[in-house]
Amino acid sequence: MSTKEKVSVLEKEIKKLIEKEISENPAIIGINIGTQDGTLITSVHKKKLKLTKNEVTSANSSILILSKKMLNDSLNQNISHNIIAGKDVYLLSILTNNIIMVSYLDRELAELEGLHTFTKNLKKFALKISAIVETSEIIREEIFVSIKRAIPNTLILAILTKDGIPIKIQSTMPESMLSAMISAIYNLSEVLIEKQNIEYSIITGESGSIIIIGLDENRILAIAVPEADETKIGTYIAKIKSIIK
Repeated sequence: MSTKEKVSVLEKEIKKLIEKEISENPAIIGINIGTQDGTLITSVHKKKLKLTKNEVTSANSSILILSKKMLNDSLNQNISHNIIAGKDVYLLSILTNNIIMVSYLDRELAELEGLHTFTKNLKKFALKISAIVETSEIIREEIFVSIKRAIPNTLILAILTKDGIPIKIQSTMPESMLSAMISAIYNLSEVLIEKQNIEYSIITGESGSIIIIGLDENRILAIAVPEADETKIGTYIAKIKSIIK
Protein backbone atom coordinates (compact mmCIF):
# COMPACT_ATOMS: atom_id res chain seq x y z
CA MET A 1 0.00 0.00 0.00
CA SER A 2 1.40 3.42 -1.00
CA THR A 3 1.76 6.33 1.43
CA LYS A 4 -1.19 8.14 -0.17
CA GLU A 5 -3.34 5.03 0.14
CA LYS A 6 -2.37 4.66 3.83
CA VAL A 7 -3.28 8.31 4.47
CA SER A 8 -6.59 7.87 2.65
CA VAL A 9 -7.48 4.81 4.74
CA LEU A 10 -6.59 6.64 7.96
CA GLU A 11 -8.65 9.68 6.97
CA LYS A 12 -11.67 7.42 6.44
CA GLU A 13 -11.13 5.82 9.87
CA ILE A 14 -10.97 9.26 11.51
CA LYS A 15 -14.08 10.33 9.63
CA LYS A 16 -15.96 7.29 11.03
CA LEU A 17 -14.89 8.26 14.57
CA ILE A 18 -16.17 11.81 13.99
CA GLU A 19 -19.47 10.54 12.59
CA LYS A 20 -19.89 8.32 15.67
CA GLU A 21 -19.12 11.26 18.00
CA ILE A 22 -21.65 13.47 16.21
CA SER A 23 -24.37 10.76 16.16
CA GLU A 24 -24.00 10.26 19.93
CA ASN A 25 -24.14 14.00 20.71
CA PRO A 26 -27.07 15.93 19.17
CA ALA A 27 -25.51 19.26 20.20
CA ILE A 28 -22.48 18.67 17.94
CA ILE A 29 -23.24 20.13 14.50
CA GLY A 30 -19.85 19.37 12.96
CA ILE A 31 -16.17 18.66 13.54
CA ASN A 32 -13.23 19.73 11.37
CA ILE A 33 -9.74 18.28 11.89
CA GLY A 34 -6.52 19.46 10.28
CA THR A 35 -2.77 19.55 10.78
CA GLN A 36 -1.07 22.49 12.46
CA ASP A 37 0.05 23.84 9.10
CA GLY A 38 -3.60 24.26 8.09
CA THR A 39 -3.96 21.16 5.92
CA LEU A 40 -7.36 19.47 6.10
CA ILE A 41 -7.40 15.88 7.39
CA THR A 42 -11.15 15.33 7.37
CA SER A 43 -14.40 17.07 8.22
CA VAL A 44 -18.00 16.09 8.96
CA HIS A 45 -20.90 18.55 9.23
CA LYS A 46 -24.66 18.06 9.51
CA LYS A 47 -25.28 21.21 7.49
CA LYS A 48 -23.32 22.72 4.62
CA LEU A 49 -21.11 25.63 5.70
CA LYS A 50 -20.67 28.88 3.80
CA LEU A 51 -16.90 28.43 4.06
CA THR A 52 -15.14 25.53 2.36
CA LYS A 53 -13.60 22.84 4.57
CA ASN A 54 -10.12 24.07 3.62
CA GLU A 55 -11.04 27.65 4.57
CA VAL A 56 -12.29 26.47 7.97
CA THR A 57 -9.08 24.49 8.55
CA SER A 58 -6.68 27.30 7.66
CA ALA A 59 -8.68 29.92 9.60
CA ASN A 60 -8.92 27.71 12.70
CA SER A 61 -5.20 26.95 12.51
CA SER A 62 -4.39 30.67 12.35
CA ILE A 63 -6.65 31.50 15.31
CA LEU A 64 -5.18 28.75 17.50
CA ILE A 65 -1.54 29.50 16.66
CA LEU A 66 -2.07 33.24 17.25
CA SER A 67 -4.00 32.56 20.47
CA LYS A 68 -1.26 30.22 21.68
CA LYS A 69 1.41 32.85 21.04
CA MET A 70 -0.61 35.67 22.65
CA LEU A 71 -1.34 33.58 25.75
CA ASN A 72 2.28 32.55 26.07
CA ASP A 73 3.67 36.05 25.53
CA SER A 74 1.17 37.83 27.79
CA LEU A 75 0.51 35.30 30.57
CA ASN A 76 3.34 32.80 30.04
CA GLN A 77 0.78 29.99 29.81
CA ASN A 78 0.03 27.20 27.36
CA ILE A 79 -3.27 27.24 25.50
CA SER A 80 -6.02 24.84 26.61
CA HIS A 81 -8.77 25.67 24.12
CA ASN A 82 -10.53 28.55 22.40
CA ILE A 83 -14.28 29.26 22.44
CA ILE A 84 -16.13 31.59 20.06
CA ALA A 85 -19.74 32.32 20.97
CA GLY A 86 -22.21 33.18 18.22
CA LYS A 87 -25.93 33.78 18.43
CA ASP A 88 -26.82 30.15 17.71
CA VAL A 89 -23.52 28.29 17.85
CA TYR A 90 -20.36 27.79 19.85
CA LEU A 91 -17.07 27.11 18.09
CA LEU A 92 -14.74 25.11 20.31
CA SER A 93 -11.17 24.97 18.98
CA ILE A 94 -8.56 22.62 20.43
CA LEU A 95 -4.83 22.43 19.68
CA THR A 96 -2.85 19.24 20.39
CA ASN A 97 0.73 18.29 19.52
CA ASN A 98 -0.36 16.95 16.15
CA ILE A 99 -3.74 18.34 15.14
CA ILE A 100 -6.10 21.28 15.30
CA MET A 101 -9.79 20.54 15.83
CA VAL A 102 -12.81 22.83 15.71
CA SER A 103 -16.22 21.62 16.85
CA TYR A 104 -19.47 23.40 15.96
CA LEU A 105 -22.01 23.17 18.79
CA ASP A 106 -25.70 24.06 18.86
CA ARG A 107 -25.61 26.78 21.51
CA GLU A 108 -28.98 26.02 23.12
CA LEU A 109 -28.34 22.27 23.41
CA ALA A 110 -24.76 22.77 24.60
CA GLU A 111 -25.86 25.15 27.35
CA LEU A 112 -28.59 22.75 28.48
CA GLU A 113 -26.07 19.98 29.03
CA GLY A 114 -23.28 22.32 30.12
CA LEU A 115 -20.58 23.75 27.85
CA HIS A 116 -17.87 22.55 30.24
CA THR A 117 -19.02 18.95 29.63
CA PHE A 118 -18.52 19.29 25.88
CA THR A 119 -15.18 21.02 26.39
CA LYS A 120 -13.94 18.16 28.59
CA ASN A 121 -15.24 15.38 26.31
CA LEU A 122 -14.10 16.97 23.04
CA LYS A 123 -10.61 17.58 24.43
CA LYS A 124 -10.41 13.84 25.17
CA PHE A 125 -11.66 13.12 21.64
CA ALA A 126 -9.04 15.48 20.15
CA LEU A 127 -6.26 13.73 22.10
CA LYS A 128 -7.52 10.38 20.84
CA ILE A 129 -7.38 11.55 17.22
CA SER A 130 -4.00 13.21 17.85
CA ALA A 131 -2.56 9.90 19.11
CA ILE A 132 -3.78 8.14 15.96
CA VAL A 133 -2.29 10.82 13.72
CA GLU A 134 1.02 10.91 15.61
CA THR A 135 2.05 7.43 14.46
CA SER A 136 0.66 7.80 10.95
CA GLU A 137 1.84 8.87 7.53
CA ILE A 138 -0.20 12.09 7.86
CA ILE A 139 2.47 13.76 10.01
CA ARG A 140 5.23 12.52 7.73
CA GLU A 141 3.33 14.00 4.80
CA GLU A 142 2.60 17.33 6.52
CA ILE A 143 3.80 20.08 4.18
CA PHE A 144 5.88 21.91 6.78
CA VAL A 145 7.67 18.73 7.86
CA SER A 146 8.12 17.45 4.29
CA ILE A 147 9.71 20.67 3.05
CA LYS A 148 12.11 20.87 6.01
CA ARG A 149 13.13 17.29 5.26
CA ALA A 150 13.48 17.85 1.50
CA ILE A 151 15.30 21.23 1.83
CA PRO A 152 17.31 20.99 5.09
CA ASN A 153 19.19 24.26 4.49
CA THR A 154 15.95 26.26 4.74
CA LEU A 155 16.51 29.57 6.56
CA ILE A 156 12.89 30.71 6.72
CA LEU A 157 9.78 28.61 6.26
CA ALA A 158 6.33 30.17 6.47
CA ILE A 159 2.78 29.06 5.81
CA LEU A 160 0.14 31.78 6.04
CA THR A 161 -3.25 32.77 4.71
CA LYS A 162 -3.47 34.98 1.66
CA ASP A 163 -4.74 37.71 3.99
CA GLY A 164 -1.41 37.63 5.82
CA ILE A 165 -2.41 35.70 8.94
CA PRO A 166 0.43 33.38 10.06
CA ILE A 167 -0.35 29.68 10.32
CA LYS A 168 3.05 28.11 10.90
CA ILE A 169 6.32 30.04 10.83
CA GLN A 170 9.99 29.18 11.29
CA SER A 171 11.93 32.45 11.36
CA THR A 172 13.86 34.80 13.65
CA MET A 173 11.79 37.64 12.19
CA PRO A 174 8.51 38.58 13.96
CA GLU A 175 5.75 36.38 12.55
CA SER A 176 3.23 39.17 11.99
CA MET A 177 5.74 41.33 10.12
CA LEU A 178 6.98 38.47 7.95
CA SER A 179 3.45 37.30 7.13
CA ALA A 180 2.30 40.82 6.24
CA MET A 181 5.22 41.31 3.83
CA ILE A 182 4.82 37.90 2.16
CA SER A 183 1.08 38.45 1.75
CA ALA A 184 1.61 41.95 0.32
CA ILE A 185 4.17 40.70 -2.20
CA TYR A 186 1.96 37.80 -3.27
CA ASN A 187 -1.20 39.88 -3.65
CA LEU A 188 0.55 42.75 -5.44
CA SER A 189 2.17 40.22 -7.78
CA GLU A 190 -1.31 38.90 -8.53
CA VAL A 191 -2.46 42.44 -9.39
CA LEU A 192 0.52 42.98 -11.70
CA ILE A 193 -0.05 39.68 -13.44
CA GLU A 194 -3.67 40.73 -13.95
CA LYS A 195 -5.31 38.27 -11.56
CA GLN A 196 -3.87 35.21 -13.28
CA ASN A 197 -2.97 32.31 -11.03
CA ILE A 198 0.54 32.88 -9.74
CA GLU A 199 2.76 29.82 -10.04
CA TYR A 200 5.56 31.29 -7.94
CA SER A 201 7.59 34.42 -7.21
CA ILE A 202 11.33 34.51 -6.54
CA ILE A 203 13.16 37.30 -4.71
CA THR A 204 16.88 36.92 -5.39
CA GLY A 205 19.77 38.52 -3.52
CA GLU A 206 23.54 38.18 -3.88
CA SER A 207 23.74 34.83 -2.10
CA GLY A 208 20.19 33.94 -1.10
CA SER A 209 16.63 33.75 -2.37
CA ILE A 210 13.05 33.77 -1.14
CA ILE A 211 10.51 31.64 -2.98
CA ILE A 212 6.81 32.49 -2.58
CA ILE A 213 4.27 30.01 -3.90
CA GLY A 214 0.52 29.51 -3.52
CA LEU A 215 -0.39 26.31 -1.66
CA ASP A 216 -4.12 26.37 -2.38
CA GLU A 217 -7.00 28.85 -2.62
CA ASN A 218 -6.39 29.99 0.97
CA ARG A 219 -2.70 29.60 1.83
CA ILE A 220 0.74 30.84 0.78
CA LEU A 221 4.10 29.17 1.32
CA ALA A 222 7.36 31.12 1.57
CA ILE A 223 10.82 29.64 1.91
CA ALA A 224 14.23 31.33 2.16
CA VAL A 225 17.37 29.47 1.11
CA PRO A 226 21.08 30.48 1.04
CA GLU A 227 21.26 30.10 -2.73
CA ALA A 228 21.02 32.51 -5.68
CA ASP A 229 21.93 30.18 -8.55
CA GLU A 230 18.92 29.93 -10.89
CA THR A 231 19.47 26.23 -11.64
CA LYS A 232 19.55 25.31 -7.96
CA ILE A 233 16.53 27.52 -7.25
CA GLY A 234 14.71 25.64 -10.02
CA THR A 235 15.54 22.39 -8.22
CA TYR A 236 14.09 23.76 -4.98
CA ILE A 237 10.89 24.82 -6.76
CA ALA A 238 10.57 21.34 -8.31
CA LYS A 239 10.92 19.77 -4.84
CA ILE A 240 8.28 22.09 -3.38
CA LYS A 241 5.87 21.37 -6.24
CA SER A 242 6.27 17.61 -5.78
CA ILE A 243 5.38 17.98 -2.10
CA ILE A 244 2.35 20.27 -2.42
CA LYS A 245 0.80 18.77 -5.57
